[in-house]
Amino acid sequence: MIRSFATLLMLAVVLSATSVVAQVSAPSETFTGIHRNEAVSGRPETVTITDGKSFIQLTEREYRASGYRPAYEKLPTKLVRRVPVRKPFPADQD
Repeated sequence: MIRSFATLLMLAVVLSATSVVAQVSAPSETFTGIHRNEAVSGRPETVTITDGKSFIQLTEREYRASGYRPAYEKLPTKLVRRVPVRKPFPADQD
């Protein structure tokens, strides 16, 4: 019973990984770059590409190797800064 469940689980993981690879390997003529995403917390810079219906994020290396347009240097960079949230205190507890 457990072995069959583990086999089904592994099959689901393999199939889901295959579909992700199929999306990334789409022809470069179909997808266009929208913007670069700043590298955060040691992660590489990524590029968001779209075909008008869906969005995919690729690393800079994958974007350059696949020949997407426009050139990597011409894409605008999207910066996301998160401000720390302060817990509000009642006015009488200053």
